[in-house]
Amino acid sequence: MKNRLSSNLLFGLAAATFFAMPALAQEAEATAKGPEVKFSGEVEFDAYTGDVINDDLQGHTYASTFDLNVDVKFNEKWSASVQLEADGETTDPMAIYNGAFVQYTHNEKLAVKFGDLTFSEGAFLNYYDYDDPADNAAGMTEHDIRGVEVDFSGLVVGLGFGRGDNDNQVCTEEDGEEECVGVAYDAHIAYELGLGEHVLRPYVDYKSYQEAEHNELHAGLDANLNFGVFGLHAVYGLHAEYLGEDTPDPTHAFLAEPSLALGRINVKGSVFYAYFDEDAPTIHDDEIPEYFFAYAEPSVSVFESLALGIPLEYHTNTKDKNDDLSTFNLGVRAYFTPIEGLEVTGFAMVDIPVGDDADDAGLNLGLETVFSF
Repeated sequence: MKNRLSSNLLFGLAAATFFAMPALAQEAEATAKGPEVKFSGEVEFDAYTGDVINDDLQGHTYASTFDLNVDVKFNEKWSASVQLEADGETTDPMAIYNGAFVQYTHNEKLAVKFGDLTFSEGAFLNYYDYDDPADNAAGMTEHDIRGVEVDFSGLVVGLGFGRGDNDNQVCTEEDGEEECVGVAYDAHIAYELGLGEHVLRPYVDYKSYQEAEHNELHAGLDANLNFGVFGLHAVYGLHAEYLGEDTPDPTHAFLAEPSLALGRINVKGSVFYAYFDEDAPTIHDDEIPEYFFAYAEPSVSVFESLALGIPLEYHTNTKDKNDDLSTFNLGVRAYFTPIEGLEVTGFAMVDIPVGDDADDAGLNLGLETVFSF
């Protein structure tokens, strides 16, 4: 009896080992292969004419962008990412390191990143000419840091040292040699609140240069509201600097971007207004491109891969209300998407002067090609 039990036991162990071998082999093979690596990115190459009506010598300009992301997954908890970027108004921009970070994902609600991080808020989503948050934003253009970010149930908290254009250099000279160090640091807090189909995102960003009264504050609300065929993106942005000083005074920015989708017909628009103090305004480079503009573009899908739009635009073209540089722009835009991941946009725009100091009416053409992978 004992011999029979022993035989059955040995047979069972052998069978279990035999059937487990493929799974163990697969696990060993996955371990041997190492981490999973995924490449993705986007390429854009554009060409534009000058004013084909008034320019004696017909000029042209370019813009080129190349973004490459390398994502590494070590296991279910640990991952990392590195980005390379080339961007410029030329045909051969130089590719540079654009940041890297490591991420630990505890669960669906909690994740921690550390490394090179970027924060931006209240970007222009509808208007094509200001939709790069690296250059323009109603809330806050991109702030790059090297530090840590914690994401917990919609709450984002980031803290780190400024890097790149978000840093500030202090230089000293010793023995005829100049040495420079970065001194800026940045703290960012945002909370993404979902209310059914609507999303509200209040945010605060504080940046210090470690100088007396020299700091920046961005705060506001970014709202995305969805009512079926009608949507609304709205932003309020407060831009302040030199906190504690009487001047300059904060700038207040307001953005409303409605959109309507009715079958083949789509309408999108942007209305933006920024209040600058006349005597002592807060101006952060081109973060806010002009103090007022309005844009609307109805479009229709001619085919599945082709849509035509008619942009109608009014621009003040200045941050100073005393300048009279306003124009009314209109034209046609063609959107060609023959396959997912490839977009070609061609346009012709006429600029009609409205203000007394605006340039003469002109015609500009352009072709933009974007593909992602």
